[in-house]
Amino acid sequence: MTTVLAGDRPPLPADPSLISLAYQHEHLLQAYEFDDTLERWAVTARIDADTLADDTAARGDVDQETDAIEDVAVGRMSFLRVRMFGSDSPFHAMDSYTGDVSRIGERVLDVARGEFTRDFEEVLAHPVGDLLVMDRVILEPGWRGFGLGPVLAGAAIRRLSPDCTAVLCEPGSADGRKMTEEQHRDAAAKLARMWSTIGFEPFQHGVHFLDCHLQRPLDLLAERQQEFSALCRSWSGHN
Repeated sequence: MTTVLAGDRPPLPADPSLISLAYQHEHLLQAYEFDDTLERWAVTARIDADTLADDTAARGDVDQETDAIEDVAVGRMSFLRVRMFGSDSPFHAMDSYTGDVSRIGERVLDVARGEFTRDFEEVLAHPVGDLLVMDRVILEPGWRGFGLGPVLAGAAIRRLSPDCTAVLCEPGSADGRKMTEEQHRDAAAKLARMWSTIGFEPFQHGVHFLDCHLQRPLDLLAERQQEFSALCRSWSGHN
């Protein structure tokens, strides 16, 4: 399940052009359970304190003590790479993680054959390769409402999807708020529209996919990156 938390649109906390993405993946040298089949990637979006201090000094902001500047958290994402040709069942690996990921596996994997379902194969340009599951995308409150979710997720997908045939997600609210069924449906529909701006398409029962072998996701990401560049120019012009 993926979510970009909703909120008001306050001024940006800092120069968005300074945002960097850090990727973390750890595993035991001796594989444990499904470690050879399911790779867990944590991606952090932040502005490094040293980078922010250098930028503050370059702009001559004498009202801020550079020694007191700390990292600025922008957001966090989690991805799972599912290896289709390992020693374990890819579905059992997904089923061992969370119910959200298990539901995605049920829609795209034939448990008996240990391969993609026929329906999923038919919607892919080249149905050979691993899967990448976009599990969570969460922005910090001050960074919501500026269109950063798709550009951050798209950039991470570019780094994590080589040799993958598709990226999967299940748009939905995951911020812990109590919501009615109608509110859940509205949130899922809104998020689905947002993820479509980087190439995700509906598949079955709430699961969406991005075909890694198509040019369209690359073109859409380039558009989002242009919008991000415009956001950076706008921030610079006002500061």
